[in-house]
Amino acid sequence: MIRKAEKTDFPFIFPILNQIFDEMQMESIQKLPESTFYDLMRLGYLSENYRYSYRRIWVDADQNSKVRGLIDMYSYNDQKIIDFALKSKYAKVGLPTTTVIFDDQEAWPHEWYIDALATNPDDWGKGIGGSLLDAASKIAKQHGYHKLSLNVDKENPRAQRLYEYKGFKTTNEMTIGDRVYDHMIKEV
Repeated sequence: MIRKAEKTDFPFIFPILNQIFDEMQMESIQKLPESTFYDLMRLGYLSENYRYSYRRIWVDADQNSKVRGLIDMYSYNDQKIIDFALKSKYAKVGLPTTTVIFDDQEAWPHEWYIDALATNPDDWGKGIGGSLLDAASKIAKQHGYHKLSLNVDKENPRAQRLYEYKGFKTTNEMTIGDRVYDHMIKEV
């Protein structure tokens, strides 16, 4: 069942989302102690406007409410505010306000942007990612968007195949952090 994330989901969502952070190998994240990063992401998740806020995440949960996968999405316009919410939490975890974790533009005008799509490794190959992408198309339309976009690491051909199968087409390359990604669009 796909549903909006709830505040109480964070302990289940973080390990799934953290797979992406590990793959990205972003220096800004790697230099933080794990407990500090966890606490910071928890505070951001519980906030209303952060990039990875519970308000921007939908999950696939089984009949026992176990979170098996997630998709994090927002509009291009929200990109202007998504990281300010986290900066206000820096002092609570002992970080200077000058800390920069995420600062790259990832979406373009008129796009409903998929920031993160991930599945618990125990649930890979069960169609969860595809179901979440199908839900993303519907949610984008509900918000008045006709373009769904995402960025996929050039070193992740498995994900690239899924996105192509679901109708995404590469439009250009982007650098996010220290890696190069294909920016992909799907008309919805």
